[in-house]
Amino acid sequence: MDLQQAAYDGATGTAGGRAFGEALLRLAAAKELDAGGLAAAAELDPALVERVVAGEARLGVPALARLARALRLRPIGFLQQTGLLGLEVYAGGLDPLYFLPDGQIRYDARIYMREINPRHAVPEGDMTKRNPVLKALTDDTVIDPLGKLEIELAYLLRAAVQNTAGTL
Repeated sequence: MDLQQAAYDGATGTAGGRAFGEALLRLAAAKELDAGGLAAAAELDPALVERVVAGEARLGVPALARLARALRLRPIGFLQQTGLLGLEVYAGGLDPLYFLPDGQIRYDARIYMREINPRHAVPEGDMTKRNPVLKALTDDTVIDPLGKLEIELAYLLRAAVQNTAGTL
């Protein structure tokens, strides 16, 4: 069983496990890809991706960014749909707005979630633009899109593990 293994381990900076692998396969199937096709689209070693989807290997943030790009998912969507930021993590106490700074920005976003848009998913773009680091990353003209994706994933994961004792 995968009960002892964290989906994301902040100490090693790796994601994996059976549930993560199964989620990757579901996401790939939705794009009409198998594990080999996902590996090719992500420019990753097919044998590694096979081991990851089987729950036998773990991936670092650079590989996660390649997978997110191949699946055409934004960082928070990728983290949520792969179970790295699953309902269990939020139920365990992670604030859904953990990536926003404390104070007025988080307060305004919470009002937006609760009162303005209560029945719909919070638009990721709208929420991440409220984070000054992520906004600066979006505005950066030096780094390429894959690099931006990698940095955003690393930032979101690091902020999450700070609020969850190091694992997700």
